Amino acid sequence: SDVSDDVRRAAVMSLGFVLCSTPEQCPRVVALLAESYNPHVRYGSAMAVGIACAGTGLADAIALLEPMMNDPVDFVQQGALIAMAMVRVQQNEKQLAAFRKKVMGHIQEPHEATMTKMR
Repeated sequence: SDVSDDVRRAAVMSLGFVLCSTPEQCPRVVALLAESYNPHVRYGSAMAVGIACAGTGLADAIALLEPMMNDPVDFVQQGALIAMAMVRVQQNEKQLAAFRKKVMGHIQEPHEATMTKMR
């Protein structure tokens, strides 16, 4: 209930560290936060999933992050892309093909927001 967006974002991101020993619970715990009106909370929820589910390829995590990659706020898109990369690390090429295409689309799009291009 803090008024600071930075505190809210950090609090939600911290859930990822708390839940890193049980990654399958994280997407369920932050699902409602991922739909918040506050973009800082949405960013924090994406990063929490990325932290807790890193390297797992967990289907629930991927399902939570996919719509966030098209968020209207550029830094939420950036957080979702980073978190998705963390979740999908060490996955095989077949599973990564669509995600790589999405990332390359963001990079090559001339009218893409600078935050989302990650340059």
